[in-house]
Amino acid sequence: MKYLKHRFVWVSALALAFTITSQVQTMGLTNGTICIITRMGQDLTWVHEDGDRNDGWDYKGPGQTTPGDVAMGELLADFGYSIRVTISREVFAGASNNYTGIEFYYPGEGHTIANPLAYLHPTNSVSGEADTNFDVALIIQSGSGAGNYSVPMRQYGVPIMCGEHQALSDRPTKPGSIFMYKNGSQSSDAYGPAAGQYMKVLAPNHPIMQGIPLDAEGRVKVIRDAYPEENAHIPTDGYKNWGPYDYPVQWATNAAPATTVLGVLDTNTNRSCFAVADVGGLLSNGEANTARLVHFFVCEGGSGDSRRCFNALSDLGRVIFVRAAKWAMGETLTPYQPLGIIKVAQLNATQIQLAWTGTATKNYKILGTANILGPNNYLNWQTVAQDIPGVDGVDATTAKLDISAGPQYAYLRVMPVP
Repeated sequence: MKYLKHRFVWVSALALAFTITSQVQTMGLTNGTICIITRMGQDLTWVHEDGDRNDGWDYKGPGQTTPGDVAMGELLADFGYSIRVTISREVFAGASNNYTGIEFYYPGEGHTIANPLAYLHPTNSVSGEADTNFDVALIIQSGSGAGNYSVPMRQYGVPIMCGEHQALSDRPTKPGSIFMYKNGSQSSDAYGPAAGQYMKVLAPNHPIMQGIPLDAEGRVKVIRDAYPEENAHIPTDGYKNWGPYDYPVQWATNAAPATTVLGVLDTNTNRSCFAVADVGGLLSNGEANTARLVHFFVCEGGSGDSRRCFNALSDLGRVIFVRAAKWAMGETLTPYQPLGIIKVAQLNATQIQLAWTGTATKNYKILGTANILGPNNYLNWQTVAQDIPGVDGVDATTAKLDISAGPQYAYLRVMPVP
């Protein structure tokens, strides 16, 4: 058994060379709120409210929520941000909007209607005074709702992340257009699995992508594999929990002068799926850009599916999403830092110690599996230890593990959380 335990140590050391990496960056923006725009046309309610034929009777859909919007809010909250999920037409001030404002209740005065822009610069409903602590620092237009009701917020100087392909370009009939591309009618959705799971990275040195590990072909896997049981219990003809996921795409050659294409589809390198526009550059409508814009590589798909596209992102896909949000809000990003090879030491016959280069701004967890060729998910890689506080310095973060009841062979990996 001692021989087997020694094999455990060294096989683990080899496996630990291939770990998820950690993210170190400096906070740069004063605190504010991230506003995620979710769909108005919820399943089973508001029949045809936004012109979507599925609204009001789509018993196959997720009902009165968008799982992907919820998931991205949870992820950003794990990184310390204040999140609001807002129905699109409550902040859409277009002529066809039935909801002409946001209704606040003032004690003793009944209900009054306030300007929808109160979501950007809210006031205290009792005192009526502005509360700049809750100004919106970022708007995320996820694509879960109809493109006709993408929120027209670009003109207000607030950073925007957009996953709705109809809002990316110069479509005059779409009030929420952000003008990152010309020839708006040429944008579309590229659905997976046919669209692949990889993004070809064109700008690896951009602050968002700097340090992100790429494969030999310059790609990063942004869509994870399906979990073994993810679609196991779906009713016949029901919407799948994994797939079809949705990339919002435009021709890379349609990029406005302000737009830098960071990534294209691996399956069609002419189609941009990830891009940014910095302040001051010229947009496709001829105007100078006033706030950072991000064309993000996942769309929640709107109607006709389970709206779990964000949930299908890989670990690195989620890291890129968070880094993109931080960049949009003006935070200073440092390169994505690998953990490096974790050192393994045998303390005694029943204990080993792991040591790695971490950071005090992160907690870590250790995952283990006896089947390194198995699926890369929580069913195969199970949590061995978690809530390990990070410590600044080379090999300064450590964890001791009891291997007395371990299998003959095992593989371990370390991950930062969230």
